[in-house]
Amino acid sequence: MGKDVFNDFRFLEGILLMSGAVGCLMFWARTHFWLPKYIHVLAAIGLIVGALSVWASPADAPIKQHGLIACVLLALALPAMIYAYFILHGGQRVAFDRSSSQSAPCPFCRNPVKALRYDVQGTPTTQFAESVCPHCSHTFA
Repeated sequence: MGKDVFNDFRFLEGILLMSGAVGCLMFWARTHFWLPKYIHVLAAIGLIVGALSVWASPADAPIKQHGLIACVLLALALPAMIYAYFILHGGQRVAFDRSSSQSAPCPFCRNPVKALRYDVQGTPTTQFAESVCPHCSHTFA
């Protein structure tokens, strides 16, 4: 019985993790996959460190025996961890909230709601950053 309860909690944990990932991905898509510039700088530094670590490894190292693709994947591992850490710990949402100074009135309650500055083509827009108004809970089209 104890194992069944533990497995049920693992299943519930998986469902919560998947729903959180879907919500994060939806917000990230609404902001047109925006990340602050300093994260890209940190990831570039991570890529340099990863490439230097692959280059500095000896010829008989296990990573060198697996070929070029393994070396490239190892060099890309550190930037991937930097991006994942920033996104999964909520940094993307906080950075967007701090940088988003434009707001538009909610069509239902007229309270200000954060809006995106530009759409995918780069033209100014009044598309809302959130899909639901935080004040009146109406869903935006």
